[in-house]
Amino acid sequence: MRALDVIVRQWEKGGDRVALVWEELTGFRSFTAGQWERTVRRPRTWGTIYCALVVVIGYFLLDRPLARFLKARVTGEFEGFWKTVTHLGLGGVWLFPAGILTLGLILSMLAAPVGEKRDRLRRAAWVPGFLFLAMAASGIAGNIIKVLVGRTRPAMLFDSNVYDFVPLTRGYLTNSFPSGHSQAIFAAMTALALIFPRYDLAFLTVALLVALSRVLTTVHFLSDVVAGAWLGVMVTLALHSLLTRRGIDVRVRFERDKKLAE
Repeated sequence: MRALDVIVRQWEKGGDRVALVWEELTGFRSFTAGQWERTVRRPRTWGTIYCALVVVIGYFLLDRPLARFLKARVTGEFEGFWKTVTHLGLGGVWLFPAGILTLGLILSMLAAPVGEKRDRLRRAAWVPGFLFLAMAASGIAGNIIKVLVGRTRPAMLFDSNVYDFVPLTRGYLTNSFPSGHSQAIFAAMTALALIFPRYDLAFLTVALLVALSRVLTTVHFLSDVVAGAWLGVMVTLALHSLLTRRGIDVRVRFERDKKLAE
């Protein structure tokens, strides 16, 4: 038998096995498709469930081995790069400029005569104001959770083999959950994605890079970062829904966007 015939027969057998497995997965494929539809219908509810599952699985199975693995391997310039990226997650990087801009627009509004210009400035003030409020609200919530939970940081695992909770404490080594940097960057980038939806993928990329940096530099456990990201996103979306119901639109529409819409 020629080698080509052998290859063809093996290929056919392999195809039959793949078809059989595919047929056996019909129920699973149906469930997956249905679950995707349920997720699309209620993204916040299912997003919360998914994040909760990741946090639980992370705590019991992934956090410790992953932290030890990364601690042993992420070093040198590679670690230095991620330590630089992580600075984008500092709340002040986004909070203070948004607050200053909001204050400036409010003062300009108050100084403007009653009429169209004042209304325009009022609407404009809500844009940075939304970013500021999203970060402030999620940051306050995150700090309260940190104190209540009191989860130890990876540093205590490396130095003393401590992997525990010390509730109602405010020390740096016991405020790991949730990640403040992840909360801040996801709140900021979600707000910016709602303000400038044209660039939502770019904002999401920045958020993911900062969150990844917190895990790679072993400052936080994986579940800390997931919880922080969830908190930042959910608070921002809740605030956006509240403003929308009150008739406040924070989306910025450029002239080129209007032309594309036409």
